Amino acid sequence: MRPRAMSALIALAAMAPLGGCGLIGLGTLLGTVGLQGTPQEASYRAFDVGGSVKVPPALSTVAPLSTVAPLSTVAPLSTVAPLSTVAPLSTVAPLSTVAPLSGGQGNLSTVAPYRILDLGPQSPNQTGWNADGTVKYADVQVVDPETGAVVGTATTDASGHYQVRMVIKGAKKAFILQTILKNAQGQPAGFLAAPLGATVVGVKDKQKAIDVTPGTTLVTFSSTLMTEAYTSFDVRKGFVGIKSERLNVITQALAPEQLQVAAQVLDSSTTLTDNKSFDSLLGETATASAIMTYQVKKLAQTAAGTDQLAPTQALGLQTAAIGQMVTQLAHLTPADVATASDNLFAVVANKVDLTAVKQQATQVQQQAPPVPLPTLPPDPTPAPINPNIGITLQ
Repeated sequence: MRPRAMSALIALAAMAPLGGCGLIGLGTLLGTVGLQGTPQEASYRAFDVGGSVKVPPALSTVAPLSTVAPLSTVAPLSTVAPLSTVAPLSTVAPLSTVAPLSGGQGNLSTVAPYRILDLGPQSPNQTGWNADGTVKYADVQVVDPETGAVVGTATTDASGHYQVRMVIKGAKKAFILQTILKNAQGQPAGFLAAPLGATVVGVKDKQKAIDVTPGTTLVTFSSTLMTEAYTSFDVRKGFVGIKSERLNVITQALAPEQLQVAAQVLDSSTTLTDNKSFDSLLGETATASAIMTYQVKKLAQTAAGTDQLAPTQALGLQTAAIGQMVTQLAHLTPADVATASDNLFAVVANKVDLTAVKQQATQVQQQAPPVPLPTLPPDPTPAPINPNIGITLQ
């Protein structure tokens, strides 16, 4: 072996125990070292993702999580799906004329492209929430939306923080983080999720931060409502077992850096903060996600100039539109927030550059898998947009 390659190999062997991972995870940090027989391992890349699991502080003061009643609605997306249905383009009003949105009473066989470094043990401590809304000792699952498999787990510490290390094959992979909060009887009493479009191309991408909150749950629900997966979603298992290429593609477009900021805007809304039960919070989150989905679908139709979209074309345009919506949410100024208190999603949609949507949609379509997409379920009967539902900022 050449001296230079031997030095790199020695460095790898010395550093691996320090980082808590094997040669595969560090290979991309140091470059290919000329290991014979394992050239494919250089395409595996490791990254850490961490953050906090949070609920609105007002919710945590009502009662201990251990005594909270189980959720009464287990399929909230099927309930609100009619709100996300868009009429044919010829009957769609201009974005600027959309009715204001405000807080309301809505009810709501191949090799896997990742490697699990470890599955963390479940905490023996009782899950509960702290005074600031963070959730301690909650189990966080990392789900692959392409296969429906749990590919990693973590448990929040006493301050509500989690961290998990993942290894992916290639530079990009989509995941959904989820936590099913249970009471002392083991019954689902709450649900939170966050989409994670992981891209690892350099050292700066090795650390990713994403909190799991009602705001990130809203975006996850909105992504799901644009796929066939929403009919199978059940809070008792979340996204485990749901296989959706559409959801995989849409999730990949949601970069954690933009989503983290956008979710903070959503989490500041009275729609999500003013809830005294998780049933109410879940209903408001699902309802608001349907309104966001409505705006995303309308943007896709407007960008295409037609409502007659082929499946791959619709996937590309909707993926680009929700990505642009999240970007615009993350870039809201204080002045925008002040004027968007009653129609946040309509205001954000008006800021989206349709040319950028079309350009990004083309890229998504070119990268889409060659296999046919599964058939979408029939659109539910559209529900009228009630001016008393949506998102209201404080």
